Amino acid sequence: MNDGILKQAEDRACGAANEGKKFHLWGTLALLVGVAVSIALIAYHNFSAVAGAVWSVGWGLGFVVAIQIVCIVINGFAWRILFPLAQPACKKILIPARWIRDALNYLLPSAILGGEVVGVRLLVARGCDINTSSASVVADKTLEVMGLFLFVLTGIIIFLKRERNSYMTHWAISGLVVLSAVLAVFLLSQRWGLLKLVDKVILKFAGNCGGRYGGENMSIHDLVWQMYAKIPRLIAAVFLHTAVWTLGPLQIWTSLHFMGYKTGLQDAFILESLCQVVIAAAFMMPLSLGAQEAAYMSIAGLFGIPPPVGLAISLVQRLKDLLVGIPGLLLWQGFEGHRLWTLWKGKRK
Repeated sequence: MNDGILKQAEDRACGAANEGKKFHLWGTLALLVGVAVSIALIAYHNFSAVAGAVWSVGWGLGFVVAIQIVCIVINGFAWRILFPLAQPACKKILIPARWIRDALNYLLPSAILGGEVVGVRLLVARGCDINTSSASVVADKTLEVMGLFLFVLTGIIIFLKRERNSYMTHWAISGLVVLSAVLAVFLLSQRWGLLKLVDKVILKFAGNCGGRYGGENMSIHDLVWQMYAKIPRLIAAVFLHTAVWTLGPLQIWTSLHFMGYKTGLQDAFILESLCQVVIAAAFMMPLSLGAQEAAYMSIAGLFGIPPPVGLAISLVQRLKDLLVGIPGLLLWQGFEGHRLWTLWKGKRK
């Protein structure tokens, strides 16, 4: 009897390991394809021209990075709004935890939603209960997507008022329809039971750090919808996330300004919103490699910006992610190291 149970457990473990290997293999292949496409685009449009455009940004890159840091802080406050007032200790770590979440999602392309899982772990290690922490991350991610939808909707409305190209108009409307469908499915799946699956998965991974199950023993599903029911906080969080997305065009405008292109903020707004449609559609591609480069290169052409400069914009965005992400990864290691040190000292006593 015991041998049979052990055999079943071994089979399940082998099956999970094989699935993990397949996922890692497909992720690696997708990453290599993205890298190959990006390199091909840069090579085709003259590597030296693209590199020269990136180099011309110069110390303007500091402004782009500064804007990104402001975005992280605002996103951290949006996350804080969702957190219950009864857990003030957890709120103190939300801004650095948001930085770490973004850093992992920027720089570890094989870890889809890895930043969100680590965000839960950080909160749990701080003493927050697992289910409330998980619910706050799920709700925050959902509202961030809703902010993206509002940002893209605004950009497409501005674009449609100016653009008379029937092909591009059709493409923009199609992109909006797809994004609307994704958002609707995302919300409905949460209502129909997706969060019950998330409940099991997150508790399995985040619970390894010794957290407690709180929130009056409510499931993640119930806690998320309880957060959604607080309409004033919901509106405030969506507003902050939308504000963060609207800072993206300022980064594009800054890059173009230092490259010598006097593009207006409205053009930068349209460019960024249309590019985000493509990037969102390519979410299964690690870091949207290839898709992001192609989007900036092609859509920038609508505003008379040459392809090498469009590619340079994408590379500046990636360089910004790298400069902001590396300190975030170091911060994460600092938190994890402190936690391990504390556990080690506790065992020594």
